Amino acid sequence: MRSWRSPGPVRLSLALIAVAGFVLTGCGSGSPASDPSTASTTSSTATPTTQVPTTTTAPVATSPNHRMFAFYYLWWDTAHWHARLGPNYPYTADPLPLPATLSGNGCTVTNNFPGNQLTDVANPLWTQSDPNQIRSDVAYAAASGLAGFAVSWAGTGLANQTTNSSAFNQRLAVLVAAVHQINRQGTPFSLWVAYISSARIRTTDQINNDLSYLDKTYGNDPAFDHGNGGKPTLIMMGSRKYPISVLDAFSARWRPHFYLVGDENWNTWDSAKAADFDADQYYWSSQDPLTNKASFTDIDRLAAEVRSSRNPDGSAKQFFAPLAPGYNKVLGGGSGCVPRLGGQTMEDIFAGNSSANPDGWTVISWNEIDEGTYITPLERYGTQSLSTLKAIIDGPVGGSGG
Repeated sequence: MRSWRSPGPVRLSLALIAVAGFVLTGCGSGSPASDPSTASTTSSTATPTTQVPTTTTAPVATSPNHRMFAFYYLWWDTAHWHARLGPNYPYTADPLPLPATLSGNGCTVTNNFPGNQLTDVANPLWTQSDPNQIRSDVAYAAASGLAGFAVSWAGTGLANQTTNSSAFNQRLAVLVAAVHQINRQGTPFSLWVAYISSARIRTTDQINNDLSYLDKTYGNDPAFDHGNGGKPTLIMMGSRKYPISVLDAFSARWRPHFYLVGDENWNTWDSAKAADFDADQYYWSSQDPLTNKASFTDIDRLAAEVRSSRNPDGSAKQFFAPLAPGYNKVLGGGSGCVPRLGGQTMEDIFAGNSSANPDGWTVISWNEIDEGTYITPLERYGTQSLSTLKAIIDGPVGGSGG
């Protein structure tokens, strides 16, 4: 195991952005997001700061068990950054300082600014209200070898919603357009939907209204992966928090339209869940390969339970394994920390969870900066996590690529 060290501030690697015909973005204004999925729409006139070379690349061949979708969150705008960095952060400084200091193996945290909840920062603070930021995210992700994003989305929960009904709907439309653009350049990249139904429990009416909008607007859109049963893939986040009666109704209504993936662990998956979902993944953001070796056995057990029955159409159920670079939500009120160890943690989780022979992977995450699971390039770790991920994806089948 390599010793941990911080690679220092971001230095953008041309190897990771060579597929992009996009513009990296600067800061701009956004909307408040206490419940980001229902935030009102906003516009931004953020000024781009860096031009990325325009190139066209051949499609990337990826072995099936290295096919990965990273969770992608749509709430990062100026208001969200300010809410997390707090009132004492020096927003006018140039360059922006790291909001916290990490020592030891990367888990001992000293907060540099009272009220701050983050350990890292973008420089400058970008916003997803600027379409250029979403385009650059797609470009980086595709260049790293990711098959796509599992975009974290929920609509307004109301009937007759439109693209302009919320910031989330608007940003989803921009993301879809960005995927179309990079596909036209010859690079394969697509979307799953990770429906936001965990942190906020949705009513049946809200779920039906949101998924009616999603199906009507994007059901046949080629930006969405249709490789699972010929339907768009939809993960119901936090499905284990819902009564089986709600899941039964959800499945009966939406299984004909979406490939339904649960968010269940080895203690919550059972025959009733198997009857409602075509596949399963477990959002395990804090899996620790160093202190919890049994975690690999847990993943093996879950995969076996999921595959113990078939879907109504006779197809095999699939299992998608989690993969995270580390975890640190100490300043945000969380407990525990999983150090990144210079990429070793991600490599170890991949190697350990590979014993379950997953049908694919859910990477946690592209930009969950609050929990410290992000792999998007920020100041503290730069492109280190993307480089590690690319080595894993490009590695031999069943190997860590490290």
